[in-house]
Amino acid sequence: MPLPLRDRSFSDDEPIKLSICSIAFNHRSFIEECLEGFLDQVCDFRVEIVIYDDASTDGTAEIIRSYEKQYPTIIRTILQKDNLYSKGVNPYYGYVIPAARGDYLAFCDGDDFWSDPNKLARQVAVLEAEPDTALTYGRVQAITDEGVIADYKGGAECDLTSSELKAAPSLNTLTACFRNIFRDAPPSLFVRTSTIGDLTVWAMLGYHGGGRFLPDLPPANYRIHASGLISMQNRERQLFMTALTHFHLAAFHHEQADEIARQISIKSTLEYYNQLGFETVVSETAADQPPKTLFKLWRRAVKRQLREKFKMNKTS
Repeated sequence: MPLPLRDRSFSDDEPIKLSICSIAFNHRSFIEECLEGFLDQVCDFRVEIVIYDDASTDGTAEIIRSYEKQYPTIIRTILQKDNLYSKGVNPYYGYVIPAARGDYLAFCDGDDFWSDPNKLARQVAVLEAEPDTALTYGRVQAITDEGVIADYKGGAECDLTSSELKAAPSLNTLTACFRNIFRDAPPSLFVRTSTIGDLTVWAMLGYHGGGRFLPDLPPANYRIHASGLISMQNRERQLFMTALTHFHLAAFHHEQADEIARQISIKSTLEYYNQLGFETVVSETAADQPPKTLFKLWRRAVKRQLREKFKMNKTS
């Protein structure tokens, strides 16, 4: 009978099947529940926890360090002295994913948590049995200071084809468990520098298989709070960040010589940008144009919109 991770110890030469990847910043109120959910996992394979702290100022790093001392063969820490996200560094691409040694990866940030001790075992079993499946995921329940949000839906709740993954759908990131496609080569610069990293991971996984939704997987726990990186951004900023991510993905798909995926990403870029409350900046049919032509059209349209907005502000 497999034991939970908290009751196990691993030798250095034992192969790592799965890496739990986590980042934290000022998560003192949440980080222990997150780590306890990791340590509750019951698996018959070796698991490592790679956790990154981005120079927290509230004592989060000290809590993480104490867990590392208690579980030295399981937990590996990356503790920064300077906040790198504020300098444009994506911690997952810059530090956590390169450090992960498992055949499979699972994401969960330090303010979220798992409550199903069999989560990883179930997902790895699916990935091992289905070589054409690159990614598994499930539902979440959203938690605020007031309690649980009923009927919250944060991402796709169906299977996805490889083409659908390339389009970077919204998924419940803290439920994702997927093949580690990053060990042979670092990801493209276009995706490493994108504003929303998890969307680019799903798109890259689309080149390796489809996505499997697990309806019987108990929901993971997603916190919505004032310090949330994405959830508490205002709508305009969320739209800008998502539009830029799809723009980066269009360049990535172009690099992969996948013209269909490139056009879909360009259309998504325009769709999100045009939701910002302006008149349509560039028609979505322009996605069929060569990249240089599209960039010129978009640049002219944005300049025109900014001039008109400036005039309105000046006269009001």
